[in-house]
Amino acid sequence: MKSSLSESQVKALLIVASKSRPRSTAPAPYAGLLDEAVKETTTVQELAGLKEQAKGFLKEPADRRHRAAATLLYHVAVAAAFVRHGAQISGRPMRKQQPLYQQFADTWAGHPIGQLFREAARRAAGTDTPE
Repeated sequence: MKSSLSESQVKALLIVASKSRPRSTAPAPYAGLLDEAVKETTTVQELAGLKEQAKGFLKEPADRRHRAAATLLYHVAVAAAFVRHGAQISGRPMRKQQPLYQQFADTWAGHPIGQLFREAARRAAGTDTPE
């Protein structure tokens, strides 16, 4: 996993992610995995596993939609661990994720993924650990 995404990569990811918002259009198997990552009852260990699964998907994605969905899964798992459990399951400091998470929050406004990223961005803006 790259340590940061270029501006053009973020734009492409946001375009693909915004087009695949409804669960029925997310490429398999991502829809179910995203649902699992967003659930409040998913444990840190399960979220770490989902993050690793996303990294595996990123090694050889079928196409841009699959790459975007795997990247989204990766970041949903990282954000959920941070927001729900106070855990950092990525080596990258959360403050460095804040701009990307704010973009995800704006793109997914009105959806549980957007709420998760909004909270992660808010917390990451002030500190590397949850309040």
